[in-house]
Amino acid sequence: MTQTPRRMLLAATSILVTASVFPAAVLAAGFAIREQSTSAQGSSFAGVSAGGEDISTVFYNPATLTLHKGINVSGQASWIIPDVELGNASASTALGTPIAGGTSGNIAPQALVPSFYASWQVSPDWFLGLSFNAPFGLTTSADSGWIGRYHALGSRMRTYNAQPILAWQATPWLSVGGGVQVQYTDARLTSAIDFGTIGTAQGVPGGSPGDPAQDGFAAIEGDDWSYGYSLGVLITPEPRTRIGIGYRSAMDINLEGSAEFGLSAYGELLALVSGAFQPTGGRASITTPEMLSLGVKHDIAPDWTIGAEIAWTRWSRFDRLIVDFDNPNQPSDLTEEDWEDSMFLALGVTWRANEKLRLRSGVAFDEGVVPASDRRTPRIPDSDRYWISAGVGYDLTENMTFDAAYTHIYSPKANMNLDASDPGNDARGNLSGTFSSSADILSTSLTMRF
Repeated sequence: MTQTPRRMLLAATSILVTASVFPAAVLAAGFAIREQSTSAQGSSFAGVSAGGEDISTVFYNPATLTLHKGINVSGQASWIIPDVELGNASASTALGTPIAGGTSGNIAPQALVPSFYASWQVSPDWFLGLSFNAPFGLTTSADSGWIGRYHALGSRMRTYNAQPILAWQATPWLSVGGGVQVQYTDARLTSAIDFGTIGTAQGVPGGSPGDPAQDGFAAIEGDDWSYGYSLGVLITPEPRTRIGIGYRSAMDINLEGSAEFGLSAYGELLALVSGAFQPTGGRASITTPEMLSLGVKHDIAPDWTIGAEIAWTRWSRFDRLIVDFDNPNQPSDLTEEDWEDSMFLALGVTWRANEKLRLRSGVAFDEGVVPASDRRTPRIPDSDRYWISAGVGYDLTENMTFDAAYTHIYSPKANMNLDASDPGNDARGNLSGTFSSSADILSTSLTMRF
């Protein structure tokens, strides 16, 4: 088998693991989910690391737990309505044959993201907390016959993160806190396989490149437990001002899973000849990025508070992915990503209209992580994002608060230009087009204090 057909054969299976943990998202840079606090979302998360009016800010800075006395319980839910569409699309196989198919419309389904927080002041200066979140992941789904089917059909990543937290009010102006993260990750990917191109390149008679009648179907799923930590500092230099610094650590994820294949008649012939495309185990290791954030809040008047936030996320950890298979006929494969670190910047304001009602608004800029059009894929059509948000908080009783927030996220059009000669694209072929992305997010929460 020559080097090029061999690479094409391997790419057809390694594609499954390559993107299975990285579904497209328009919510935060890369595949992160920033929506963990309804009250903070109302001001586009401006100043969230400096604390807020409920305990949900511990996701970003565990030291903010000391702002909340007694016992607190808060449940949050965000309904995410993304719209990611590919326009001006064209595709061809590595052999130059045009690939037919539509653009599938919106490839990002709606999703519900819940979170939960609880805290207990065990002494005047010591506080315990617990949080449950989904910090990474989303879902994409495209029609089976769409033009990018060899690059992606469906993908799903779900994370479940539990974190016990301890915070200490060291002095009237200084608090510190930390937490231990325990996270479960579950991922699944489906993709079409261009058996016509693979067989033709190998010299197997009967191949028709890009022919849907000869296409196969592949799916892989895997899971893993991973561990990390968070740290935070909260400084109150004077009664009207708070400064918070939060850190969430990187986490190593070693996915272990299995691959299954649906074969056309021509695909069965290729499987027999090559020994590939058989049910097999697979594994891939990735590291989710650490995040460092700085938030400031200042009361400019008795009824007005302004906030600012800056956060850095180390997405450059995702520079390449090495995939290993149990089947010896499917050797390890390398995929280059070359992501870049990103910055998040936000400004917001809160107005206390009366003793029970608070109104919030904010704007933000979230920097994309994909360095160029030849690294942007249907799995992760990442680009810069611009936020505008509004929110409301209302005290239903002395000990119960309801919050709601709305955010619109807009991304400038982003080009994609994938070449069959790029690593991993031999069997996927050439694919180009322009992504248009936006999202609307509706969030609500209920907080109770005892």
